[in-house]
Amino acid sequence: MARRDVKAEAVEPKLVEYADEEPSAFAAMLGGLIEANVSGRDEKKRDFKSLVARVGIFVTDIDEGVTLDFKAGKLTVHNGLRPRRTMTIRADADTVMNLSNLKIGLFGLPVYYDGVGRGIAAKLLTGKLKIDGLLPNVMTLNTVTRIFSVQ
Repeated sequence: MARRDVKAEAVEPKLVEYADEEPSAFAAMLGGLIEANVSGRDEKKRDFKSLVARVGIFVTDIDEGVTLDFKAGKLTVHNGLRPRRTMTIRADADTVMNLSNLKIGLFGLPVYYDGVGRGIAAKLLTGKLKIDGLLPNVMTLNTVTRIFSVQ
């Protein structure tokens, strides 16, 4: 027993934390989705570690919002929309969930020419999907989309 090798396992720091003692079901679902996406994929980890932004997501049909506060490798999820957001995404629940189904194509850009992508683009053009702060933050939106996508 004295010469037994002991292997120390590196404990990966927690990627997602919740600001509220009791996160809403929507906040917990988004946090869990992002943590699962980032944990197993090196390219998503790189995006996650590079992202510094405060992104609000408001689901119009359930009248609930969350704020995702990305801080270069750590995410804090807040119930509700917090001030000083970089951008805010407003859509119904189905559209928000479809954002996680967007495929990522060449150069890490979302694919808008397949069925899911065309549906997202159509909702953006018709105003059913609104992104406040889109124009000055297109690159941030692309990074968030890559992290959010399960593809």
